[in-house]
Amino acid sequence: MQVLGIKTDLVRPGDDLVEFLTRAMNRSAQVLQDGDILVISESIVATSEGRVVNLEEIKPGDLARSLASRYEKDPREMELILRESDEIVGGIPGVVLTLNKGFLFPNAGIDSSNAPPGHVVLFPADPKGSATAIRERMGKGKRIGVIIGDSRTHPLRLGCVGVALACSGLEAVEDARGQKDLFGRELKITRKAIADNLVSAAQIVMGEGDEGIPAAIIRDSGVPINEAGGEIPTIPPAECMYIGALGIGPRPYSGGYDRLIECAGQAMARAYAPYSSFRVGAALLTKSGNIYSAGNIENASTGAGICAERAAMAKAIASGEMEFEAVAIVGDGCEPVSPCGICRQSLIEFGEDILVIMANCKGDALTASARDLLPQAFTGRCFK
Repeated sequence: MQVLGIKTDLVRPGDDLVEFLTRAMNRSAQVLQDGDILVISESIVATSEGRVVNLEEIKPGDLARSLASRYEKDPREMELILRESDEIVGGIPGVVLTLNKGFLFPNAGIDSSNAPPGHVVLFPADPKGSATAIRERMGKGKRIGVIIGDSRTHPLRLGCVGVALACSGLEAVEDARGQKDLFGRELKITRKAIADNLVSAAQIVMGEGDEGIPAAIIRDSGVPINEAGGEIPTIPPAECMYIGALGIGPRPYSGGYDRLIECAGQAMARAYAPYSSFRVGAALLTKSGNIYSAGNIENASTGAGICAERAAMAKAIASGEMEFEAVAIVGDGCEPVSPCGICRQSLIEFGEDILVIMANCKGDALTASARDLLPQAFTGRCFK
C-alpha cells in the first residue's frame, strides 16, 4: 500500500477545494487512478466552506461562562462548543468532551490549530455531502473513494490516530462476524474500522502541524471501491465499552416528564430562601402515579435547612409512599440544578434507578439515574 501526500498552499475561506487540490496535484504530477482513496483533512474542507469563526464576534451566554470557568476554557469558544455539540459529556481543565453527530470529540471538533490568530475552525457542516461532492468532481471517470478525516486520542493513550467523519465510495466499517480465527473459532463481535484505519495511515504522511499536506492518496489498499459510503456507523453511548463501563452521566432531557418539571417549578415559587435567595423546587413522582412537591426551606441556623428534594421525599414517605419513579428539580440558575450530596444519598436509599431530571427556569434540562449521580453509593448492601 502506498500513501502519497498532496502538498498544497494555504487554503482560504471560499476557495474551491476541488480546484485547489487539482492544482496542487498537477504541480507534483499526481494523477488519481482506479482504486485510489483520497483522504482529506476536515479542517481544509471546513475552511474552504467558510466554517472559520472570529472569536471577537462571539458573545458568550451565562451557561457558556459558567462552563468555561469550570473547564478553564475561553468563554467564547465555550459558547461555540455549546452551539456545535449535541451533548456535553464532561471534561478536564482545557478540554470539554462532547458528543457531536454521534462522535465523541474534544471541544465538539472545534480547532484553533491551523486557523488564523483569534479564529477557530468548526467541523464541516455536512461531511457526508462534502465527501460525495468531492468524489463526483475529483473522480472524472475513475473509480475512487473519498474520506474526510480528523484525529483523536484513544483513552489512556498518548498520541493521535485517525477518525473518519464521512466517506464516499467505500464501506466505512467491514463486518467480520462469522469469520474464523486461527483456531477455527467464529468471530462474534469483530468489525473492522476500514475508514478510520485508512485515515490513520494517511496521517503518518499528512501530519498535525505545518507540514502543509492536508490530503493524501492511498493506493493499492485492497479496499473495494463501490457506491457505498456516507455517515460513519456509530453506537449509542450506553453500549460503548468505555462510556458504558464508566457511566454515561447526565444526558439531555428527551421528554416524558414535562408535568413533573412544571410541578417542580411551581414548588420553587413557594420556596423559603431569605438568606441565599436561591430558590429550588422539587417534584417527586411515585410508582403509584402521585406527585409530591416542595421547595427548599432555609433556616438562620444553616444545619436546620432542608433541600427541596428531601422535603418532597418527606411528604411522600409521610403519605405512605416509598417507591419512586422520578424526581424533577428546578432552580433559577444558568445551569440545570443538581441535587446535593445528601439529597443524592437520600434518593438512592429508595432506588438506584430513580430518574433525576435537573432543570432551570430557562428550559435547560438534563437527566441521569440516581446511580449515575452517586456511583459506589453507601446502601443497605453494605450491611450484608
